[in-house]
Amino acid sequence: MRRRDLLAVGALSSALSLTAGCLETLEREDAWRELVVDPPDGVYVPPKVDEMLQLGTATVDGLEVSLSAMRPHSFWTMAGDERSRADVRDHHDVHLMAAATDAETGLSVPTSVSTTIRSREERIDERTLWPMLSQRMGFHYGDNVPLGEDGPHAATVRVEPTSVDASGALADRLESPRTVDLEFEYAADEIESLDRRLIDEDEGRGESGAVEPMAHDHGDHEPGADLEAATEAWFGTAHSGDLEFGVGTLESESAGGDGGAVVVSARTRHNRFPVPLAGLSIAPVRDGSLGETVRLAERLDADLGHHYGGTLEDERLEGIEELAVVVDSPPQLSRHEGYETAFFDLEPATVAVE
Repeated sequence: MRRRDLLAVGALSSALSLTAGCLETLEREDAWRELVVDPPDGVYVPPKVDEMLQLGTATVDGLEVSLSAMRPHSFWTMAGDERSRADVRDHHDVHLMAAATDAETGLSVPTSVSTTIRSREERIDERTLWPMLSQRMGFHYGDNVPLGEDGPHAATVRVEPTSVDASGALADRLESPRTVDLEFEYAADEIESLDRRLIDEDEGRGESGAVEPMAHDHGDHEPGADLEAATEAWFGTAHSGDLEFGVGTLESESAGGDGGAVVVSARTRHNRFPVPLAGLSIAPVRDGSLGETVRLAERLDADLGHHYGGTLEDERLEGIEELAVVVDSPPQLSRHEGYETAFFDLEPATVAVE
C-alpha cells in the first residue's frame, strides 16, 4: 500500500473510530463517503481530489471534443427534483469524461454525447454519457464504464446538434452531429496510480465552499462570458442558494421591437461555472410582489456566452422596482461529490431595476 493511502486510512480510522482491519483501503469508494457523513445543503468541499488522465482531443468542423479518465467514483443523477446515487460497480474500470466545446468561442455545448469503446475490434461499451458538473472540471459529460483488458482502445464519440438556441455563425457550427474517433492505450495500473489526495479538515472538508478548478477550465475567463459588457442595461447580480445570476437587457431591436430582451447568466457561486439545463423564468416585482413569470430559453451566443433569455413587453417593464429570477426546475445535471446537495428549493433572486 502506498504511503498516502496509509495516511488516509489512519485519518479515517481516527475520524470514524473504526476497529482494526475494518477498513482495508481507500480504494473503496464508500470509504471516502464516510469522511463527509452529513454534508450541508449546498455546495461543499469534498473529501478528496482525483487526478485526471487525458486520453485524446480532436477538432471536427469547428467542434473540439476531448476525452479523459480518472478512477471510477460515485455520482448523483437528476430526474426533475429528485436525485439518485450512481454507485461504482465491479465491472467499472474508469470514470470516463468527455467535453464538447465550440473551437472558435471556447463555449461548452449543451447537447447529447454518446461513446462507443472498442478494443481489438471487439465492442467493449456503448452508452450516452450523463451531462455532469464537477468542482474541478465544471460542465462536461461522463459515466463509470468498463474498458476490459489492457491494450490499445478506440473511442468513437458522437456529439448531437445542440439542445439550446444558438445564434449566428455559432448556430451554423452546432446544427449538425459530429463523430470523432480517438485512439488511446488503456492500462489498469496507470489508472490506479493516478493521485487521489485527501482534503484535510483544516482545508474545509465537508464545509460550504469548493475546491479550485483545473487550470485549463475557462471559469471566469470563458470567451463570451462577459454578459455585463454585452448588455444595454446591466442590473447586477443576485444569489439564490449557490447559484449566481447576472441580469441585464439588450436593445429593444433584439426583442423584435415589442419590448425588452432580458438576458440572465447562471453560474455556480464559488467557481463561477456556467450552469446549463436549468429551468428559469423572469418576473417583474412591484410593491414586493412577483408578477406573472416569463419562461426563459437557454441560449448560446458568441458575445453573450451561455445564458437564458426572454422578452418582457414594454408595459410590464414600466415602473417596476426589481426583476426576479425564478428557478422553476434545478439544473438537470448529474453531480460529482460536493454538488449533490446544491441547487434545490431555491428562492427567487432579485436585482434592482434603476
